[in-house]
Amino acid sequence: MLCAIMKEGQLICLGDGYRANELKRLRNSHSFYCPVCHHEVKLKVGERRIYHFAHKPDAACPVSHDQESVYHLQGKQLLYQWLKKQGLRPVLEPYIKKIKQRPDLLVKYEMKMIAIEFQCATLKLTDYQKRTTGFVKFGIDPIWIIGGNRLKRLTNSFFQLSEFHWQFVQRKEKHSKLLFFCPEQKAFFILEQLTPFMKNKSSASVTYLPLQQTRVASFMTVSKRCSSLQLSGWKRNLLHFRTTSHRFFTKDTKQMMELFYQKLHISLPFFPSEVFIPIPSGSIFAHPVFVWQGYLYLYMIDRSPFRLDSAVCYMNKLIRTRRLKLRWNHREKVIDAVNEYAFYLCKKGFLSKEQDVYDLNRPLFKESCLATLLKRDAYYFSE
Repeated sequence: MLCAIMKEGQLICLGDGYRANELKRLRNSHSFYCPVCHHEVKLKVGERRIYHFAHKPDAACPVSHDQESVYHLQGKQLLYQWLKKQGLRPVLEPYIKKIKQRPDLLVKYEMKMIAIEFQCATLKLTDYQKRTTGFVKFGIDPIWIIGGNRLKRLTNSFFQLSEFHWQFVQRKEKHSKLLFFCPEQKAFFILEQLTPFMKNKSSASVTYLPLQQTRVASFMTVSKRCSSLQLSGWKRNLLHFRTTSHRFFTKDTKQMMELFYQKLHISLPFFPSEVFIPIPSGSIFAHPVFVWQGYLYLYMIDRSPFRLDSAVCYMNKLIRTRRLKLRWNHREKVIDAVNEYAFYLCKKGFLSKEQDVYDLNRPLFKESCLATLLKRDAYYFSE
């Protein structure tokens, strides 16, 4: 940790830029105590690690005092100094007694109290929910920033995102984003337009923001639409998916493969372009894109003409019977995904809409020639 109190009650914050000789002098003449449990802590002033305080091994503190990595300590310190330079008054590692939580940073911004959590270590969903709920009940808006060391880029527009990442997604209206910070590069990375292709592989637009050129307001803006670069990356990824042999399949993929073969005699590499539509609001489904869209596609061709509310009811039935699983328990958001999907198919001419009724606008397309299918992909995934 970076904060402690001295015997006289004075708070010392290492984020304020103390030099090694100053700290060594203080260490020789003062004792330091944890602001939460009031047990004595050691001031570590080494050459290889960032200066910090550490509990003794047998200390009992209501707040976890697991050893922090240098990466995490550096990140907290840089974020604290960054907020101060913007004229704000951040508090480093404050203990909020009523909820028994200690965020990395607490700052007042535009009349709101914001808790900033710089998360580098693995965190269970239950712990994340408990901490987030605690802040919200106390009137504090939490902002979770993931350590840049947890960001794995696969291609220009594809990233490996696990359930660990998805729990931290900020969702506002129909837009979602993830915040990362790398203390080594001294930069933020913001992922937006998060669109899952496979369960742990997602397309996203990324914005690189150097720390010293970035203000808090940058986190509040959103990208409104999928970029041409992101669409091109999606198309390249689909080409790789169609032309690569797959040895292992998840249960939901196997079920969809069986359905398509039974109903349309189509194998996975030749699934229609219509079940690979990049829909950001589809991130609510914890499945590959062709699974949740595959159910909708088969419903549409079987029940056409249809109303949007009937398609939403069908998807909700699949959720109730556990054929589909949601990443977040917001079933009302399912309508956004279904609506966005139907809108995209109308734009590309596969569906037509008259008042509230949708109908197939083209004959059912089944293609066993890869070259023809790739041309159809090119049409679907261009602006």
